[in-house]
Amino acid sequence: MWTTGTGWQIYRLDRATKTWVNTGVLNDTRSSASSDTLWDGNKLYIASHVVTVSGDSSTKVSVSGQPAKLYRYSYASGKYTLDTGFPTNINNNSSESLTIDKDTTGAIWATWTQVSGSSTSGYTSSVYVNASAPGGTSWGSPFVLPVADPNPAPDDISAVVAFGSKKIGVMWSDQPAGTVYWATRTDGTSPTAASSWNVQPAIQGKGQADDHLNLKALLADSAGRVYAATKTSLDTTSSDKTLPQLQLLVFKPGTGSFTKSTIATIADCVSRPQILLDTANNQVRAFYTAPSTSVSGCEYSGMSGSIYEKTASMDSPVFGTGRGTPVIQDGASANMNNVTTTKQEVNATTGVVVMASNKATSRYWYSDRPLGTAPADTTAPTVTGTSPAGGATGVAVSVNVTGSFSEAMNASTITSTTFTLTAGTTTVPAAVTYNSTGSIATLDPSADLTAGTIYTATIKGGTSGVKDVAGNALASDKSWTFTTASASTGTSETVTLTATADSYVSAGATGTNYGTSTILGVDANTEEITYLKFDLSPYAGRTLETATLQLRSAGSGSTGKQNIKLVTDDSWTEGGITHSNRPALGTGIGTLGPTTTNTNYSITLTASALAGELGQQLSLGLDSSSTDGLDLNSKEAGSTAAPKLILTLAGSGGSADTTAPTVTGTSPAGGATGVAVSVNVTGSFSEAMNASTITSTTFTLTAGTTTVPAAVTYNSTGSIATLDPSADLAAGTIYTATIKGGTSGVKDVAGNALASDKSWTFTTASASTGTSETVTLTVTADSYVSAGATGTNYGTSTIMGVDASPVEISYLKFDLSAYAGRTLESATLQLRSAGSGSTGKQNIQLVTDDSWTEGGITYDNRPALGTGIGTFGPTTTNTNYSITLTASALAGELGQQLSLGMDSSSTDGLDLNSKEAGSTAAPKLILTLR
Repeated sequence: MWTTGTGWQIYRLDRATKTWVNTGVLNDTRSSASSDTLWDGNKLYIASHVVTVSGDSSTKVSVSGQPAKLYRYSYASGKYTLDTGFPTNINNNSSESLTIDKDTTGAIWATWTQVSGSSTSGYTSSVYVNASAPGGTSWGSPFVLPVADPNPAPDDISAVVAFGSKKIGVMWSDQPAGTVYWATRTDGTSPTAASSWNVQPAIQGKGQADDHLNLKALLADSAGRVYAATKTSLDTTSSDKTLPQLQLLVFKPGTGSFTKSTIATIADCVSRPQILLDTANNQVRAFYTAPSTSVSGCEYSGMSGSIYEKTASMDSPVFGTGRGTPVIQDGASANMNNVTTTKQEVNATTGVVVMASNKATSRYWYSDRPLGTAPADTTAPTVTGTSPAGGATGVAVSVNVTGSFSEAMNASTITSTTFTLTAGTTTVPAAVTYNSTGSIATLDPSADLTAGTIYTATIKGGTSGVKDVAGNALASDKSWTFTTASASTGTSETVTLTATADSYVSAGATGTNYGTSTILGVDANTEEITYLKFDLSPYAGRTLETATLQLRSAGSGSTGKQNIKLVTDDSWTEGGITHSNRPALGTGIGTLGPTTTNTNYSITLTASALAGELGQQLSLGLDSSSTDGLDLNSKEAGSTAAPKLILTLAGSGGSADTTAPTVTGTSPAGGATGVAVSVNVTGSFSEAMNASTITSTTFTLTAGTTTVPAAVTYNSTGSIATLDPSADLAAGTIYTATIKGGTSGVKDVAGNALASDKSWTFTTASASTGTSETVTLTVTADSYVSAGATGTNYGTSTIMGVDASPVEISYLKFDLSAYAGRTLESATLQLRSAGSGSTGKQNIQLVTDDSWTEGGITYDNRPALGTGIGTFGPTTTNTNYSITLTASALAGELGQQLSLGMDSSSTDGLDLNSKEAGSTAAPKLILTLR
């Protein structure tokens, strides 16, 4: 801090007395100096530079002979001591700002912008950097950052940060270009070589840059994320006060791109941001200047006043609206400004200390607050599933190998070194990727595997193996083998699969999980249902001829019959399934019984019903109408007794797959409005696709003629392609999504191309004005089920029935995936009665299981109805009805599919129009969103 008559001195906060104590250590006597500090756990570094500030209308050149100096201090016995040989000179010029950080070699890096020239010859501003010897003992020659355009406006600044695994990053504003740039290099590479630096826009667009930057990175963040608070100039380019003034940019090395979120808007009158990374609460804490609470109005953005704070999650930063919470405020003099704090992350030990100054009173103010404690993650990750399964045979030679983990993993530890595939002693060349959605690692061989060969997949454990995001290593290597299908002979091949998960649920203990039990129960009194899961993902593109389920009875046989049924919802887990959350049973594909004890049974399944399951997970359920219950062995009873599935697959000399894939669904839906600017765009396919054909070239998003930078991924579970924009979309803008067809487009696993391009448009929500926005959604799927015809599907019917005798239940599905992150204020369901009104009351209820389909739902496989959210009735014929729904119950559905069900206790049934009756009469959901 500046001490009048002396200079800049080091002060220490005495928390016991709540006072700042002068340590007596003089740092710099230059009154025009400013400094940046770094504590590396051993040494205190202070970089002090003479300040020369250029404004929008007045340019000042950097002054030669005014060096920036690096001071290094040691700390012992409560005292700081300047190390011998310091200070060292970083450069020989003044600058508006200068920041430092330390790389993994021990070198100190500094960056600043330096202005040269004159009013007659013109001014040039350049982004400079310099690096020291380890520890800052000496410096090289300052150099201009070796990138294509290192020349921003004289008013622009730069900042530096060390991050991730051996990386240094330099960020600078370029107001004329409307761009904040980001350049990175790896420690140990040549500092001055252009090839060492990778440069990209962090954010770009008219008014997106200003000369306010603050960078932070977590020292131990395995993902290597960098957080940047930046200021925009949108207050000078637009009269829209809802546009962002301060933004948080988050760089994710895994994707190589930035995300952005608004910290505060132009209307909030904010400026000069600083951020802190709070590891105790996993929060980003943003501090900045804004008018004091005693001041009305806003003279200009960034006027002196008070220091405010907002917080957001580090993982998904969304800041609240308004100026935030005042943390430093002088009630007698509303002139607080220039908040400052530490580079280091804060936690329960450090607390939060921020400081600001009141220029009018020449006083420093500070805030010191404690933080809560978050428990450390010390649990080692496990491999919860593999594909192909261990011991699988007849595996397609085009297979990708996957491993699923029990928790989020550090993507940088999942590489071709830690996830390998070998045939004997030969390692298969392959690309290894990690998808944080589902925590799945994928090994994609560079070429098809060899037919009829045993392969061993290994995910490496231990200190040099894969690790979770907290740094916990997989305890030991996970290895498994599989055998590829024999070379085509035109003859059939048989493969035997062991259940990868099994459990049963009981109505007698609805919340109990039996995943570790050695038996599986099937009974009607008390109801017990058994669930089995098999991994068919290696068999995409094969032709299924026959399927047999092998089960072994345990200590209880049965005189009754057990029904084997498909289960379309594969999200259940062996350790999580209970009677309360069980997925619905679907189409019957086989029966078993009567049975005796301790006997093996082979049940022929309907192969045609299973054919569509090849290439993905298969879930089966067993129930019974018999009260003479059956106990079966689970896989926990041992490999011999475990449930098995035997498949006969046609040789590749059989009939080939020549059917072109289709796009069966999109999100946002075509024509959707009010779509959240943070939306991801998805397309669902009719069959398993070749992931290598689904790229940022074949799946694009455009606004007019401008292509949106985005990452494109493919999830084989559900055959869904996802386009994740690198930054939030523009508000109030029409976007066109396109999945490319034809020979250069997306293809299924058999090589069949999408016949033609699939394009659809949607419109993002208008920029927030603090007012609400209304969107109207048409139902994407609707049907009803009837107890009078339990196996019949009514998905093509133009009406939907709701009745108590016989029971008829209507189901509706709406796509809310485009509205993640929005706030729901109200919800109204619009329905139209058909030829039958009702004197009774109909109940509208949430349905948590969204796996039902319009063409597949029946009374037998119907999902359970949940919480009531609205009622309507009595009704007359051919009349429109608007039913207010409980918005709070629907708020959690934003960002996903919403299923609703309608039932009634009235025997005076009601018929409603379905979407098949036309768009005017179709069910609609009207949402009011902020």
